[in-house]
Amino acid sequence: MRGYLIKTPVGLVLGIALAMGMGNSARADIINIVADTNNSTEGLGDFSGTLQYDYQMGDMGLLTLIINNTSDEANGGWITGIIFNFATSDENATADLADATYPFDNAPGKSGAPYGDPFMGGAALGGDWLGGRDPSLGIGVSESGTFNFDITATDAGLLTAGSFLQGPYDFNFLVRFRGFENGGSDKVPALPAPGAIALLGLGALAHRRRKR
Repeated sequence: MRGYLIKTPVGLVLGIALAMGMGNSARADIINIVADTNNSTEGLGDFSGTLQYDYQMGDMGLLTLIINNTSDEANGGWITGIIFNFATSDENATADLADATYPFDNAPGKSGAPYGDPFMGGAALGGDWLGGRDPSLGIGVSESGTFNFDITATDAGLLTAGSFLQGPYDFNFLVRFRGFENGGSDKVPALPAPGAIALLGLGALAHRRRKR
């Protein structure tokens, strides 16, 4: 299993510096995310997390996701799936699950209705975004999971962590919850955490500068 992410202010400063442009050399970029509970389907699930993107070489990169289930303990609920798009100019770009700390399988090309269809990459219990295996095998309240995705794209060297919150829809990163005490389920979009929006802007600016 690859190492956990740096969550310190130093790590965020490093991510900003790298996003502002160091060519296509190996680099890492990091951003914190939170649940957009105001735009979830049922208003039941909640989460926080961290996205780290490590450009490797050529058309290869690595996305590491740490996701924390912060839902109301009294109502329970497990995280059973994650799907996302990313901002790339490569129509054949892929995101493949390399490993995970929970028994999630690769889940590319899934429908995220009502938010959009399809999504480029993802992971879910049994590879089934909507249903699948017993939800209690997922990430429970106050638990965290780590997921590594191998990213392949011709513009891999231009991507940042913030790229994985962007795409063709209004909401491009979704977390699936099932097994609440009331029998409900939920789909919850992600937002950049407070203070991370500036990092997204810097990354987009650097992307444009490198494309010129």
